[in-house]
Amino acid sequence: MKAGTKLTLAAGLGAGYVLGTRAGREQYEKIRAAARKVADAPAVRQTANVIQVQAFEITRNTASKGREAVGHMVETVRHRGDGDGGDAEPERGAGELA
Repeated sequence: MKAGTKLTLAAGLGAGYVLGTRAGREQYEKIRAAARKVADAPAVRQTANVIQVQAFEITRNTASKGREAVGHMVETVRHRGDGDGGDAEPERGAGELA
């Protein structure tokens, strides 16, 4: 490739980059402004707050149900060990190691 062709190509790429960057930045700013306008709308804020409260309630309820399920499983395992004719290991005291 000739030096003049390389220089023309470099100038064209540089100009395209600068123009594309400016156009891209302007479009980005437009999108950002529109998104901010939507996010600041009272109806959107109210809906977001409702969703946040509902998510908190679901999380709290799910955690509570999980704790209950684990407690039931622990009790089931303890009861299985109590009445199986001595095959289960005896319960260890708080100070005993396995």
